[in-house]
Amino acid sequence: MSYFARFAPATIVLFVWVFMPSVACAKPKKKTYNNSPQQVFDAALRTARERHVVTFVDEKNLMLTFETGVSAFSYGFVANASVEPEGDSKATLVINVQHKNNGKSVSFSLNAGDRMADQFYQQVDEEIARSPIQKSATKPEAAPVAVPETAKRPAIETGSVTITSSPDADVSVDGAFVGNAPATLKLPAGKHTIVVSQKGFASFMREITVLPDGDTKLNATLVKD
Repeated sequence: MSYFARFAPATIVLFVWVFMPSVACAKPKKKTYNNSPQQVFDAALRTARERHVVTFVDEKNLMLTFETGVSAFSYGFVANASVEPEGDSKATLVINVQHKNNGKSVSFSLNAGDRMADQFYQQVDEEIARSPIQKSATKPEAAPVAVPETAKRPAIETGSVTITSSPDADVSVDGAFVGNAPATLKLPAGKHTIVVSQKGFASFMREITVLPDGDTKLNATLVKD
């Protein structure tokens, strides 16, 4: 048997594995801080405005959406960030990263979405601490980062909404663009209007009621105009 015949199959498998486009939807990532929900949200918003393009802000419900730029491995990302209160001095920052490949050739992300989320958490740490060398308190045994007192906010009841579409499309909630399907969103309990749209297709619209701690699934099948 020739050298090429012995090693070509393994080489092909390795090539496909390394260069195969990443099409999976990243799961939301979470990180808990020993700081108030408002402090965490303000730090996340300042970080997004300084480094990315902020497209949506809901200060009342501690939610924001921002887009990253194009890199060597990706056309960029749309990230939905929300702060979940865990008490007066503890909160969890949730980030859901989606690829901006819609309508373009597929990019090779190589887990770039996860790396972007991890980097964003690090930048929020530094923003809270106001110094890149001071660690923010993320472990139970660590002391809270000293920051000025702000008005306390009541806990907000939220629920999850998982949206899929065929084909993949843009998603808007209550008239504001929040990302691309498939996506899992954390929305305040109550009624919301979901619109899934894609150029060349009729828009899909549904009014849903989000229940506290509920998990609503919405599948949109778009029809060509």
